[in-house]
Amino acid sequence: MYCSTDASLPDNTQHTAVSAALLYRQGERIHQVCHPAGRVTAPDAELFAIRSAITLATQQDNCERIYIFTDSIALAKRAVDPSVHSGQGHSLAVCRTLTAWLGEDPDCRVFFIQVPSKLGWNIHKEAHNYATSLIQPVGPRPATSLDSVRKAITKRSQESWTRLFQDADY
Repeated sequence: MYCSTDASLPDNTQHTAVSAALLYRQGERIHQVCHPAGRVTAPDAELFAIRSAITLATQQDNCERIYIFTDSIALAKRAVDPSVHSGQGHSLAVCRTLTAWLGEDPDCRVFFIQVPSKLGWNIHKEAHNYATSLIQPVGPRPATSLDSVRKAITKRSQESWTRLFQDADY
């Protein structure tokens, strides 16, 4: 089972991040999924894409090998790290899924393969194009990650400081 993952973070705050995963078996695409990730950072959306790929791949019949192609090996490592971090829920879901799947058969294996986006490698480019082609509006209660909240607070603080420092009376 080959899986390609990617995510897209829109510039427009009216749109949500998108996480995409494509599954292939013997060179043929058998499944594709795209999820609105909410108001999250790019790493959180990528982590969600990896989670989606692993969840779908482990549900396939006769699957003993899973190859995950991603443009971020750091996030592949984070996907199997249950410690406290933004996106920890995705990591816990991955660990729970892999624990059950790996426990079924000692021959089962998971491989994470880094594919730099700039190479434009076909299987990863398809996931990238799929994620960036879908524009999802932000719903009434979007998922929000800890890192995205931190980022928003930092941005507002910097903007406030800039306004204050431009005030001659300050």
